[in-house]
Parts: sequence; C-alpha cells; structure tokens
Amino acid sequence: MSKTVNSTQEATITEVGYVTSLKNYLLVLNGLPNAKINEIIVNQNGVRAIVTSLKDSSIEALLLDNEEIQPNEMFSRTFKQLNVDVGPHLLGRMIDPLGIPIDGKQRFPKSNTTLPLNSVAGGIKTRQFIKQPFETGIIKVDMLVPIAKGQREMVIGSARSGKTSFIIDTIINQKNSKSPVICVYALIGKPLVEVRRIIDTLSVNKALDYTVVVSTASSDPASMIYLTPFVAMTIAEYFQRQARDILLVLDDLGTHAKFYREISLLGSRTPGRESYPADVFSQHAALIERAGNFLPEYGGGSITALPLIETGLDDYASFIPTNLMAMTDGHLMFNSSLYHKGVRPAVDIPLSVSRVGRQTQTVLEKRLADRVKSTLAQATKLEALSRFGSEVSAETQNLLNQGKSVTAILNQAALTKVPRTAQVALLALVFTKFFDGKGDDFVENCKQKVISYFTGNEAKLTPEIAKMQDENQLITYISSLVPELEKTCQQYKT
Repeated sequence: MSKTVNSTQEATITEVGYVTSLKNYLLVLNGLPNAKINEIIVNQNGVRAIVTSLKDSSIEALLLDNEEIQPNEMFSRTFKQLNVDVGPHLLGRMIDPLGIPIDGKQRFPKSNTTLPLNSVAGGIKTRQFIKQPFETGIIKVDMLVPIAKGQREMVIGSARSGKTSFIIDTIINQKNSKSPVICVYALIGKPLVEVRRIIDTLSVNKALDYTVVVSTASSDPASMIYLTPFVAMTIAEYFQRQARDILLVLDDLGTHAKFYREISLLGSRTPGRESYPADVFSQHAALIERAGNFLPEYGGGSITALPLIETGLDDYASFIPTNLMAMTDGHLMFNSSLYHKGVRPAVDIPLSVSRVGRQTQTVLEKRLADRVKSTLAQATKLEALSRFGSEVSAETQNLLNQGKSVTAILNQAALTKVPRTAQVALLALVFTKFFDGKGDDFVENCKQKVISYFTGNEAKLTPEIAKMQDENQLITYISSLVPELEKTCQQYKT
C-alpha cells in the first residue's frame, strides 16, 4: 500500500486488491479491506467495477466495462459510490446507466447534483392521497381500467401483444397535455434494433423533448443491465422533487430478473424457485415502492410507475409475474389473441385490474364505465349463445349491437389521443339511437368525425357533463346532440 495526500493535505491510504478468480464479468478480489457496497473500483487501465458483496477474506465486484480482465490484476478504491448525475440536461437525451450519453450528441456539462442509486423508499408520512387521474389518451384504459398519478400499474402480456405500442402511445399523448408530465423510459437489455425503433418513433412525434431514456442493449454487460431500472428510478425521483409529475416505464422487469438470476448464480448464491435468488422479490419491491404521490414537504409531484413484463402464452402464474402482481396496484393484461384479431390496444378488460385508479374518477364516469363493462360482458355471452339459434329477440339484438358499437369505439389506432370529455361523450353515445339501423362499418368510419365534434365542442361539453351524477342524464343530454352528429356523419349512412 502507498500513501498519498489529498487537496486538504490529509493523508489517505490507497487501498488495492488483486483478482483471485473471475467468472465472466464477476470478479473475486483479495484486499480492499474497507471497500463499501456500490463503491467503484478501477484498474490501471481505467476499467471500472462495482462492489456488490463483502466477505470475510474477499469481495465480489461486477465489471461495468466490456473489457477482458486477467487473474492477479490490481484494482484500487476510488472512494466514490455509484451515484447518478441528475439535472434538466437529461431531458431529450438517451444515456447508459453510468450517465454517459449514447445518442451521439454532445457530452453533458459537469452536474453539481447527484443522487444515490439505491435510496430507501419514503414511508407513509411522505405520501399523500392519490386523487388525480393519469390520462393516457386511450379510451379503454382511461375509462375502464383507469390509472392514477402515483399508481404502480403492471403491464403484462405475451410477446407481440402490443405492450410497447401502448407505452409509446402513452408517452406521446403526454405532449401538450394540460398538466405536463416528464417521462423516464428504462429500456432494459433490449435488442439494438428495437431500441432504435422506439427512439425514432418518439423523436418523430417530438416526445423526446420531455423524455429521458435510460438504455442498455442485450449485448451490454449484465451488470449494466442490472443497474438500468435503479438509475431510471433515481432520475424520476430528481424530477419528482421538483414538484413534477413523472411517468416511469420499466421495460421490462422480467429481463432484469433473468440477468439478476445469472449474476446470483455466478456468485454461487443459493437458488430458489425457478432458480431465481431469494432476494429478487425484495429487489423489485424496494424499487417499485419508491414510486408514489408525495407531500409538498417531500418535494411534491408524483411518480407513476408502469413496470412491464413479458410472459409465455397464457402463462401468468410463474414466479416473477406473480411477484410483481403482489407489489403493484393492479395490472393491464395484454392478450395476443385479441391483438391478432385487430383489437388495439389489446387489453383484456375482464382480466385487468386497477385498485387505485377508480378513486380518481367522478361518480358519473364510474357508473358509465360499469354500464359499458356490463354491456360488453352480456354481449359476449349472448353472442356465444346466439350461434346455436336462428332467431334472437329484439332486446337481445339491441344488446348485441351495443356490444359491437362499444368494441368498435374502444378500438383505437396507434398515435391517436382522445380527450377525457370526448371519451365520456363517446361511450354515452352508444346508448342513444345514433347507431340504430346503421351498417357494421358505420361506427369505425364515423368515429373520428364524432371525436372531432366532441373535441371541438369541449369547452361547452365539459361544464355540462361536470354537473351530472347519473349516466341516464348524460345519455339524455348526448341524445339531444344526435341530429348534429348525424349531419356530421351523413356521408356514411347506409
């Protein structure tokens, strides 16, 4: 060991350690007796590693750089924890978990603000009652499975079921919203081609201006992939403490769990169910618990977390999905069968849950949503029964038609946003005479014109609807607008 003198003329000891064994990116070192968890250590070539485990006679560290290390190489302490440099300069940028830009743009100026990577979630005394809706601009979600600001809502489904498209639409729909939202998007171990596609879509739609992307590719070191969601949450906490509302997307935690399992198995930790380490639940729970709606004395603002997880076909009861269900406030279930039938977004309403979002809805919205869901459920049941008979009653036929109309209205194209007032009016329109006697394609063809009409008259409709507590009163009011709507859609009459 050697002695050096720092800028304050205080003597410090430079501790060093030597690599005794290595397993891919996991290093075991002798020495470094005073090293701390999450401290950065470096070798003479500047290759970095992060200390992850302290044992009696050795320490374990994960390589942060994609470099080859040989036995007996020397690493020394930097006395620096892995903190996250944060600030407004992150908006519109894509970075890796170490805060280094990876979007080809200029490097960041030196930030004076850093936050610890693994802060402890604030207790109940830091939180306030969740009472504001988080508007995605998507009718099916906002009305039937609503999300609130500060809620933790899991997005679950099999591959190619439209989860990522839903997330992209939600981020883009925050543009020009009445209450601006900052988005933090964690891309965890994604293929590079998918990362590029997502970034290009956000950029073309000018959504990067209020978005921070923390990204690791599937080819990056496992240690970097493991750190990605924690860095994203830390960045979200910085903006939340500026009294801002944050949307945090973790895409996806299933991939994160797999890489953490790999790290744990390399470290010879005892495997548990499905070979995952015993602490994978606490890792994710500690992360997700940091989201919420906070009191002004704790920064105000909110973090709405949408952790994603990809499952096998109809395999929702495996270890990681059920863990996440236990630690979130509900889930949006995406169904690949619905997706392949052309349903967008392919959210399976009967299997989706929101335990917090409904408390942000008005009485009118709750009653209208319940009526819509009841209509859908009855129409689905009657449709199956009607296949066995040649004739159905007029009442049954009317219910079937309403079910078709609701399904068509809820089918929303990508990159489209429907304001909340228009959503309420549009669903109420199903229960008027507007769609009676029309062809099957009438709703789909006329829907956009009706949405434009309601959006254009939002200033008039909003105060009128705000007075109502009963969906029948709303339906009567919307019925009075049917003649105007029929003129708007005259060319589509059959």
